[in-house]
Amino acid sequence: MSEAEEKTSGTRAPFQSASRKDVIRILERITDAFLSLDRELKILYANFEAEKLLDIIRENLVGKRLPEVLPQFNYTSLFPAMIESMHSGLPKDLEILDPKENIWYEVRIFPSVEDIAVYLRDVTSRKEGEVKLKESEERLSELVRTSLDSILSVNESMEIIMMNPAAEKLFGYSSWEVKGKSLDFLLPKRRNKHFPKVLHQIGESPDRGIFGPFRARRKNGTEPLLEASVSKVNTSSGKGYTLILRDITDRISIQKKLRGTVEELKTVDRERLDLLQNLEAEVESRSKELSRFYRLMKEELNLAKRVQNSLLPPIDYSIPGVHTFVNYVPVMEVGGDWFDIFEFRPGVLRVILADATGHGVQAALVTMTIKGVYEPLKYMADSPVELIKGINTDYCRNFKNLQMYFSCFILDVDTIERKIRFASGGHPALLWKSKSGIKPLERTGSLLGLNAKMEYLEEEFEYSGGDSILMLTDGIFEEFDSEQHPFGEERIEKIYKESGLSGLELHSLIINEMKAHLGEKEPQDDITLISLNLT
Repeated sequence: MSEAEEKTSGTRAPFQSASRKDVIRILERITDAFLSLDRELKILYANFEAEKLLDIIRENLVGKRLPEVLPQFNYTSLFPAMIESMHSGLPKDLEILDPKENIWYEVRIFPSVEDIAVYLRDVTSRKEGEVKLKESEERLSELVRTSLDSILSVNESMEIIMMNPAAEKLFGYSSWEVKGKSLDFLLPKRRNKHFPKVLHQIGESPDRGIFGPFRARRKNGTEPLLEASVSKVNTSSGKGYTLILRDITDRISIQKKLRGTVEELKTVDRERLDLLQNLEAEVESRSKELSRFYRLMKEELNLAKRVQNSLLPPIDYSIPGVHTFVNYVPVMEVGGDWFDIFEFRPGVLRVILADATGHGVQAALVTMTIKGVYEPLKYMADSPVELIKGINTDYCRNFKNLQMYFSCFILDVDTIERKIRFASGGHPALLWKSKSGIKPLERTGSLLGLNAKMEYLEEEFEYSGGDSILMLTDGIFEEFDSEQHPFGEERIEKIYKESGLSGLELHSLIINEMKAHLGEKEPQDDITLISLNLT
């Protein structure tokens, strides 16, 4: 018999339905930690799992009061729950956190007339999983809420249970106006019977199905053409469907116009063939013109496709005399920061850094439009101010109705004349570090996208070997800790000034300091750092 068993041999056994040896043999084989306590919370018996879980040998457990052995639980609900269970005679279940070891325990208490049985198990992994699941659900909810696509959720009875803001905008109803209503509430009457049947059929397929185009009905009575991606969802409350809706009214209209354009091109081609048969000299001239026109149209269509498929092209980050280092950390899978670094002409490195308002999917789409406006002007503008004006003018002309704005900083490093020229629209100040200290390079104009006639200025200064420049977006210094204190521009400037680091080492220090400032919080905005070391 072990010393622990000897200590308890003289104590009245709390197990009346079996012999003591049989009970102990069973308790030693269970996977839960087990403690038997008297009504003074003195430990009468502890099994092997209790010894292992609490990391205390049984000789140091048996015969001692539980609050003395486990003082870290004195300020938790464990001991009050035991006392309450003994008084009421009712079992209790609870979960408690060991504040010392940061371990979660599931505790089950079973009282009897003169003693109490306690089962414990480590549920830390489960609790951590619950936290991660909750965070994942919150991220998914935020993605749905901020999605540009309209999203509806319906149950198996075709009742609407969720409508995101984009869907509210599409249909003109608030979510509370449609929640609980049948899906046919959003459909013209002539579609009421057909659509749910099709939805069931698509939902039964193993993969997500596409349905459309079909007519829907807005609150104002108009009937847009929609396309729906339908996926079946199985939850604890039953089967349902998620519909991602896209308004394709304009797309269908454009397709019709495109078909008309194709027919026109076919007509032009037939005319070209007729001219070739009748007027050889004139046909040759007109044929070349028509071929050029056709080729240009093809090139523009291919360019549009490439712009949609690739937001950031491969770029050369360094030239002789300038070494660049980049850190880009989007808060989500996609972000609203965008940059380009390239040799504008021999010996001149051009850097452009833009930050769309917001972050995530919505901001990433804005950067695509910026890229589309920027590419044709990339090599045409001779100076930063000319380029920033061109981007602003074209963006306002084509996308002002989006009411999405962005900051932009354009900088040219001329390694031949050893000069730096820059123009900035609403962007946070860049930091120029020289032997004289650190000087902020302030904005020279307002945000882009507000007004096509906005004026911007350009500034110029000479630099020396050993100087460096730190470019960034506002995401890093606008990160707030749990008490809503910002990381701040002053802290970044201090790190830059006092650390003596540069390039990626400087970036790592700034990012680590920012993470320490946030504590357990996650960054809430995209972060971009670009360093230029000048030699």
